Order: sequence, then structure tokens, then C-alpha cells
Amino acid sequence: MGPSLWHRFKLRLKKAQGKNIFLCDSCKWDWRSACHRPERPNATWCPDYEKRGK
Repeated sequence: MGPSLWHRFKLRLKKAQGKNIFLCDSCKWDWRSACHRPERPNATWCPDYEKRGK
């Protein structure tokens, strides 16, 4: 299952504002042995994403 229409809209809005759109920079699983997704490190949508420091 991919990103929702609302997520795609927010992503487009962030891009237009010049904000960081990549999730891996703030993800709890952003280290080599924890994340094996092919999108890493440039993922804009991920079902496993959890914000670092919760």
C-alpha cells in the first residue's frame, strides 16, 4: 500500500516551501543494520517510519 492522497499533497506542499522531505533523516531506524528498505536514505514515505526521540 502506498502513500495516501493527503500525504502526497503534504509532500508537494513541503517541497514548494523548500523543507526537507526525506524521512530517513529523522527516523528511529536510520542505521544500516536496522533498515533494509531499498528506498533508504531517500524515502519520502515508509510504513515502518517512527520519529526519532519519542
